[in-house]
Amino acid sequence: MRPLFLCYNDGMSEKKDEYQLYAVYLAQGINLLKTAEKLDKNLIGRRREFLTYLLGASEFLFIFSFGAVVFVNIAKENQAAIRRSLGKFLEKSIRKTYEESYTLKKNQDKITVADSGATLPLLGIEEIEIAARVLAQSVALDHIEDLTEEILGNIAAMNAELEKSGRFLKNAKPILQFSAQNSNIIQFVISKLSLLDKPDILWERENLETFFSQMADFFELRSRFRNIEYKIGFARDNSEFAITVLSSQRANFLELVIVILILIEIAFYFFGK
Repeated sequence: MRPLFLCYNDGMSEKKDEYQLYAVYLAQGINLLKTAEKLDKNLIGRRREFLTYLLGASEFLFIFSFGAVVFVNIAKENQAAIRRSLGKFLEKSIRKTYEESYTLKKNQDKITVADSGATLPLLGIEEIEIAARVLAQSVALDHIEDLTEEILGNIAAMNAELEKSGRFLKNAKPILQFSAQNSNIIQFVISKLSLLDKPDILWERENLETFFSQMADFFELRSRFRNIEYKIGFARDNSEFAITVLSSQRANFLELVIVILILIEIAFYFFGK
């Protein structure tokens, strides 16, 4: 079934042969509804996952719901001002900077994707959109990979404590937090990041699929997701095991308490007379 979305207005007022893209991850989410209503910029495209603005001759701004922003041909000083304007629309801002730069150039021969940038026979707003989407997903994945490593570090500390003292944590709260983080990460990657979905633009121009596939492969989006999925699965298994052990320990403790109470009651019965 073809997805529903709004297409671009005519935003390519002046086509160029080269575009400089800079992606940065700002927050765990950006409220697109409020951004579209209140950001005083020239909105030319609105899709389910992102907004597109035309800021000047061949200057574009892509704002993604999952917290990434991509600047195209926008000077650094202007980027800073835009980021300040977006501050009130951010959801759970992050402190660490995750960024990615890339160049798109027009070349009549063929599509080539490399470290320094990509060259394409045709270079319009659709190609820029695809590159912006991949860059945005890549910087968001950088953040997710750090979160995953942090969870694994906490799991390793828990296992080290078990090996050292033979005891798990005294309460299940940290372990339950690990489990909740695990679920939230996978949900974020699949639903908000839409990493397993093809861009809507491919429904309009199927010849763009080659460029998208090469970009996704170059930035290793799928393999990075599988790696995250594997690590989260490992962390989830450890968390479930720890919760099972804690539950068993609590059950054993309650049984001991019951036995002690019964013994006290018997003692009162015989010696209380």
